[in-house]
Amino acid sequence: MYELFYKYLIVNQKAGLPGVGNFYVESVPARLDIVNRTLTAPFQSINFSADAPVNDRAFYDYLSREMKLNGIEAVTQFNELSKRIQETAAQNAVALPGIGTLKKNETGEFIFYPEIKTNTLFPQIQLNNSVAADANIVSVYDSGETKIITQEAIAPEEEKIIMSESEDYWWVYAIILALMGLGALLYYYI
Repeated sequence: MYELFYKYLIVNQKAGLPGVGNFYVESVPARLDIVNRTLTAPFQSINFSADAPVNDRAFYDYLSREMKLNGIEAVTQFNELSKRIQETAAQNAVALPGIGTLKKNETGEFIFYPEIKTNTLFPQIQLNNSVAADANIVSVYDSGETKIITQEAIAPEEEKIIMSESEDYWWVYAIILALMGLGALLYYYI
């Protein structure tokens, strides 16, 4: 049952547990830290709100389809899962894999600790290495003046010469291929 809740949360960006609260997925955009010269990739974080969850008819329909049960049985099983989470959170912390940990404090409110994921696919990029310098990103604080960072990279003079020579003769290859195709057609039909 929990796997279905997690799947619905990830796909629909929000889901609620009755008696607990609402979980929602928030997109965090990429960040450029000019002072430390780092670029952080965008990611998504799961947050929690202790507001009373709204009865989501689409979620209950999804549960009944996935579990191949009628709507009432799916809702009762989901409510039982929610009650187990509430009871366990009153005594210990409840680990929700992929989401985080829920715990009740002394006043009876739920406290959520999101699962911290290290960004292994897209690690933080240091902009002071030679690859970033070639991309013309690093020269922001050279003279103390504000500069506009562009995505255009400045190519060395040797590359500019090679690029201009190769771009001038593309049409020669097109003519050769057209003559070869014409020759093949003439050979086949004549």
